[in-house]
Amino acid sequence: MTQAIQKSKGTKLYLALLPVGVRVKPTEQTLTTSGASNAAIAKAATSIPLETAVDGLIPKGQWLLFKDTDGVERLAQLSADAVDNATSLAVYPLPEAIADGATAEFPVRIQARSGASVSRSANLQSSITFDSGSERDGTTTSRERGLSAAGNYLYYDAGLRTAEYAYENDQEVWVKRVLPAPSSAYSVGKVTEGPAAVTSIPDEVPADGFVSQSLEVAFLGYCNEIQPKPTT
Repeated sequence: MTQAIQKSKGTKLYLALLPVGVRVKPTEQTLTTSGASNAAIAKAATSIPLETAVDGLIPKGQWLLFKDTDGVERLAQLSADAVDNATSLAVYPLPEAIADGATAEFPVRIQARSGASVSRSANLQSSITFDSGSERDGTTTSRERGLSAAGNYLYYDAGLRTAEYAYENDQEVWVKRVLPAPSSAYSVGKVTEGPAAVTSIPDEVPADGFVSQSLEVAFLGYCNEIQPKPTT
């Protein structure tokens, strides 16, 4: 075999809240704050002005992680839908000030994961008749995919906070896992993504360790599995 084993280091996991009743892939975008006279958006503010307009709906309840040029991270949660072409975000009172020019990715990345495994299984409807003897026959009637992502709890993790909100409010999410590129001929590796339901999001707090929080989702309806293509 001339190929090297695929390494998992560098795998990325993204999550976005879906509007109620909608399973359309959210528009990927970067949001940039635009404070008045280059000033920071103040603590307890309930609106975040943007440098460029929103490109596609972002639902109420979505958490965002803004990062400034010095790498300082700040959280914000939408208090209302951010509609297409909106020039500001309605948010719950900010816990901390956010610098002018800070950026946030949407969908948001789930951080500090020690694994991101996708399960695939099929349900078999079997049949045994007097004529078939001991040999079981049947057909697959449905397929299931799920994702399990163990990892550490981080306060500034907009992805896990959004997953918790979705779990508590029976709202669906869009989940995307991106494997690292298999070689220099590729920009990204295999992508698995689709609408999903959060089925488990437990945390563990041992007396002799650190806080961990895992995530499990079940993909709903369909799941895209996109194989990587060479860039040249």
